[in-house]
Amino acid sequence: MDRQTFDEALALLRADYPKWEAPAKKSDYGYRRTPYTITISVTLSFRTKDEVTQAAGERLFALADTPETMVTLSKETIEKAIYPVGFYRKKAQTILDISRHLLEHCGGKVPGTEAELLKIKGIGPKAAAIILERAFGQSVVAVDTHVHRILNLWGFLRTQTPKESYEALKTLLTDEEKAGLNRLLVAFGQAICRPQKPRCDRCPVAHLCPHSR
Repeated sequence: MDRQTFDEALALLRADYPKWEAPAKKSDYGYRRTPYTITISVTLSFRTKDEVTQAAGERLFALADTPETMVTLSKETIEKAIYPVGFYRKKAQTILDISRHLLEHCGGKVPGTEAELLKIKGIGPKAAAIILERAFGQSVVAVDTHVHRILNLWGFLRTQTPKESYEALKTLLTDEEKAGLNRLLVAFGQAICRPQKPRCDRCPVAHLCPHSR
C-alpha cells in the first residue's frame, strides 16, 4: 500500500468509525481523566480487555486518584480493587512504584516527555506513547498488536515487531496522520479487521487491502 492509498484508507475508516461497536470506543469513564489516572489506566490495560480495565479503574480511582492518595493504600487493597485484570498482583506493585516515583522525582506530576516517562519503572515505549497522546495531546502513535498487524497486513509497513513499527511510524507519518491513529486502528481491529474471522464483507477499505477475502 503506497502513501496515497494509505491516506485514502484512513479517511474511509474515520468516516465509517461511528458505525463500529468496539470496546476501544467506550468513553463514558466513571472517574476523572487526568494525566495520572490515564497513566495508571494504561498500566492496567496490558493483557486485559478494555471493559475489564475500565471497571477496574473505576473501582481503584474511587479509592485514590492521585499519587498522594494512592501511596496510602496497601498493595493488597489495590490488588482487590483491580482484580481480575491480568497480572493484577504485579500491576498493583507497579502502580505503587509509579506513584512513588512521581512523588519523589516529578513533584507528583506525570512528565510530558518520552525521555522522562521511560525513567519510570513500569512504563515502556508503548505506554509512554499512549500517555503522551491521551494525556497531553501530542502527535505520537502508540503501536500495539492491532496497529502493527493491520499496517503490515496492508503492506504499508514491513516490520517484524510492534517496536519496529513504532520506530518506523515516528518519521514516516505526519502529525495529522498520527492523530488518533491508535484508537482508530484498535477499534477497527476489534470490530472489523479481527485477527480471527475478519469481517471483510463489512470492511470499508476491503478494495484497498491486498489480503481482503
